[in-house]
Amino acid sequence: MKREDIYEGMSGIGPDLIEEAEKHVFAARRKPKIFRWAAAAAVFVLLCGVGVYGATGGFTVKKVMANGYTISTSLSRIPMKAITGDVNEASVIIPKQFENYKPYSSLYPGSFCKDLRSAEEAADYVGYSKLQTPYFPYEEAKTQVQVSGDRKGRISQIVVSVDNYTAKVRAFSRATLYTEHYSRKAYEMENVYPQDVSFTQDEFQTAAGLLCKTIETSPLDSGYKGITGYIVSGDVVYSCHTAFLSKDQAEAEKIIHDWAESIK
Repeated sequence: MKREDIYEGMSGIGPDLIEEAEKHVFAARRKPKIFRWAAAAAVFVLLCGVGVYGATGGFTVKKVMANGYTISTSLSRIPMKAITGDVNEASVIIPKQFENYKPYSSLYPGSFCKDLRSAEEAADYVGYSKLQTPYFPYEEAKTQVQVSGDRKGRISQIVVSVDNYTAKVRAFSRATLYTEHYSRKAYEMENVYPQDVSFTQDEFQTAAGLLCKTIETSPLDSGYKGITGYIVSGDVVYSCHTAFLSKDQAEAEKIIHDWAESIK
């Protein structure tokens, strides 16, 4: 998933919500780097070619503008022989999408989605031994495996998503796998908001020795703010996103912390 529009989640509208950030307070953290620019200043910085504003915990945050940022990290590609689950059925389904595609079709070929009953069932469906099922604070309202591939059936990306949009702290988590057929040089996700917000990036170390990168934003007009954590383990990129009102910030911070500590 290259780009996500998070406004719906942070305003409480629709199922494709959230993406990012609000402040966390964890022990032994370093002073956060804060970015706060007007839109014109952000455009000037980008035009001048200044691309990287911070890189900690294995992640790089770049192109930080008044209403968005890109986060990326380098990681090894996973060989398809290590992915042994029924997700391999996508290598048959996706080529048929290309064969049957018509110019007037509403859906473009190249992706396949499977609904599962739980994160554990999704992990079994993928069949990658290093794939973990991190802590999730609520009953899973929606669990899916999303697969991307080409017309030859070569699977390039697998995303396990777990969502719950009904709790007072809205949350969703992702586990993203990139296979040997993934063509980009690094994991990269662009997060864009519909209005100007300020961003803070920080990191903390888990008991397992993993660095968790966090991104925070100031509240949107809806009153919702967020906090997002990113971790890499076993060549899988894990992310956990929350959206909440200020009064529920402590609960959101605990969700991110407990999620991070559950990854080994």
